Amino acid sequence: MFSITKQVAAAAVQRRAFSSTPAYFSRWTDMVKGTKESLNIREITADELDVEMKSADSKKPVIIDVREINECEQLGKIPSAVNISRGVLELGVENVVTPESGNPVVLYCAGGLRSIMAAESLIRMGYDKENVKSLKGGFAAWKKSGYGVDTGN
Repeated sequence: MFSITKQVAAAAVQRRAFSSTPAYFSRWTDMVKGTKESLNIREITADELDVEMKSADSKKPVIIDVREINECEQLGKIPSAVNISRGVLELGVENVVTPESGNPVVLYCAGGLRSIMAAESLIRMGYDKENVKSLKGGFAAWKKSGYGVDTGN
């Protein structure tokens, strides 16, 4: 019986023939890529976000961190970002920014995948597709670019 369980477990994490990535991760990234392409979700680089944050324009972006709270506590967050975890985004986002406001919204996560899915949700909720962006490369790209991080200290 143990060997059957081992075989089932091994089959559950089979790798695709063309990739060394576990199949479940490949399906996730494929889904994110498909979502991004089908809805034409816009991405913004860390450099572009920094410029927008410093802009004198009255429509500075509302920055939403969709990582889990423990990720923010451990690693910090982009200054002025509001944390609304991906799992409750749809429930809490209108407390921060409404679709009617017309404000630009930049979403980010650790590496840029969850934020694509978060952008999809906002677009489906009625936020203007032109105003919703995902930070390309996520928080990791922001930090790698050397921009400030709010550690809450």
